[in-house]
Parts: sequence; structure tokens; C-alpha cells
Amino acid sequence: MKLKSTKLLFLYRSFLFRFVKFETDNEKLENIVKALNIKNRKQRIEFIYAEMIKSISNYYKEDLCQFKNNQCIAQRKNKSNYTNGCCRLCLYKTGGDCLVNNVACKMFYCNAALKNFKELKYNDLELFKVLSITNQFMLKSDYFTKEEDVIKDLNYGILIGTLRVTYRFIKQFIYYKKN
Repeated sequence: MKLKSTKLLFLYRSFLFRFVKFETDNEKLENIVKALNIKNRKQRIEFIYAEMIKSISNYYKEDLCQFKNNQCIAQRKNKSNYTNGCCRLCLYKTGGDCLVNNVACKMFYCNAALKNFKELKYNDLELFKVLSITNQFMLKSDYFTKEEDVIKDLNYGILIGTLRVTYRFIKQFIYYKKN
């Protein structure tokens, strides 16, 4: 079946198209077709997640937070005593690159960081549209979480995923209060 647009993605993900092989002539839709042709849910989610990380990294090639001495541009501007920017709230923080490879974290930048850059929106990422609405919501709100855990949340679904996110939120809150 030829895919010409992304308008009916909700239908293409359904069980009705489980055994349909998709094709496209549109270069922009190639990754979407690859994702739709992966019939195993977990493998499809892993593919989408990896491709979204690549797309975000390609879009934001520079260090938007402009870290110097472990302080971001906003912390330096506000003469804050904090270090590591908003990443200071993460259990896995480092003084350099992010170790967790999280889409939600990679998509969040404060106004100070975005002052000289055009912000990338979730809807600008074509593969984001392949995810279900519940998975889109979970992906947007799963900050400070390892890639493996986010993929598990997306694979488990809304009920178990929400419980897992809530548990990590409480754990993160306790960690933040202690430090």
C-alpha cells in the first residue's frame, strides 16, 4: 500500500493493517513507512525513539544551554548558585553530556537558551505522529528518565506506564529534596 500523507496514521497503526506492507515515493515519509512496516510493537517504539533522538541531535547541533563551568546561560545570567542547569534535577546528571538520552529532556530548552534559536516542536518530528496519543503524552512528560525505561513505559501502555512514571517522579522528588 502506498503512503502519500500522514493524515490517516491512526488507522494505519490499527490491527487492520497488521499484515500490510507500506511503500512511499515521498522521501519525507520514508522513516514513517519504515516504522509502520515494523510489526513488532517494541521494535517499532525502539526504532521511533532512536530516530527521534537522531533528528533532535541533528536539529540542535550546538550546545544551546552554553555551559561554562557547569553553569548554563540562564544560571549565569541570573547569577544563580546552582550548577548543571535544569539537569541538576536529574538523578543521572553529569557536568557534560546527557547520559540518559531522553527525548523529553532533549526537547526542553528554557527561553534563555532559545533566545537565538528556532524551537523544535514535537509535531515537527514526523515520527512522533506514528506514536499513539497516549504514547505521545507519555513521551512528552517522561523527563529525567533513562532511554530503556521510557521505551518500557511506551511499550507497556498508559496504565502501567503511568504508574512507572509516578514512581520515578516521587523518587526524583525525594532525591531533589535530599540534595
